[in-house]
Amino acid sequence: MDVNNLARLQRNLPKAYVFKPLGVSEQEKEASLYGDLSVALAILAEKTDSDSKLAAYCRALLAFLGVANEKKWTYLLLLSPEELKQFKQKWQTKSFSKIYLILQQQLMKSYFERRSDYFVHAWRIFIKFGLVELNLTETEIEEYCERLATK
Repeated sequence: MDVNNLARLQRNLPKAYVFKPLGVSEQEKEASLYGDLSVALAILAEKTDSDSKLAAYCRALLAFLGVANEKKWTYLLLLSPEELKQFKQKWQTKSFSKIYLILQQQLMKSYFERRSDYFVHAWRIFIKFGLVELNLTETEIEEYCERLATK
């Protein structure tokens, strides 16, 4: 998965915040991006059909990359082919609810403690979730994100 290309696509998307920044400060912009990511994950959690899941997953992925781009953490999200292969070999979780809650917990810790390691952990859980639990392919994800970026 070409995370660099996906991050570039995200940077070129028009900014359409769910949580509009109330000011121009970096802290407010960052809070809006984390809020948008949280909403994107909630939308993904409620999708049931495969087409909707792919769309919601890709929107959440781009929201992740929006935070990473803003925080200059994109380089921390890069994944080697070996890491992606290892994700695909992991067992499926029995609870999507727990994955959602763990993602939210890690993201909130990242935001409030201003630490990248929690964000990276959430990213890795999110990628594994897409590849294993949702059974999406890297190609499907990349192609859908490219379509979103060209609309």
